[in-house]
Amino acid sequence: MLDVPLSKVIRRDIILMKPTDTVSKAAGAMAKENSNAVVIVDQGEPVGIVSERDILKEVVSKKRKSIDVTLESIMTSPVVTISSGKMIKDASELITQEKIRNLVVLEDGAPVAIITPRDILSLSFEEWRFEPDESVIATPAPEEGICEMCGTFTSALILTNGQFVCDDCKEIMEEDNY
Repeated sequence: MLDVPLSKVIRRDIILMKPTDTVSKAAGAMAKENSNAVVIVDQGEPVGIVSERDILKEVVSKKRKSIDVTLESIMTSPVVTISSGKMIKDASELITQEKIRNLVVLEDGAPVAIITPRDILSLSFEEWRFEPDESVIATPAPEEGICEMCGTFTSALILTNGQFVCDDCKEIMEEDNY
């Protein structure tokens, strides 16, 4: 399944917004569409991305009013992108290499979707579920994969309290005595 082009599996349900739109408008659209990020475009080109985490970190935790904060002031830029013709494994490698949670998929230069580590994990799970392989069952704990606590793809999973987690979440679990 990882050797399938992204164009065959992506959901084309991306939210596009302008740099001058407010966080309040973006949060409303994200809630309505059940999305975790919006892509910021200028003249059709992706110039930034704002995720739920960005809103929590840059607006909520700082007690700023979302109606007064523009997306351009909190967006992550430049945007990491991948062509819809690339393979799922290429997306997985890019997410790992860039240490990102949202990868913007482009078709003819325009953003058409966002793929996340969770999306890739779901596709991988479907492959294992429908095409069982004894080697998968016998494989020891994964060295890389999706953190079960925060959803980040990492190259170093650690089994902690029955969950495979990244280093950051392991520290949080230890601090909070999970």
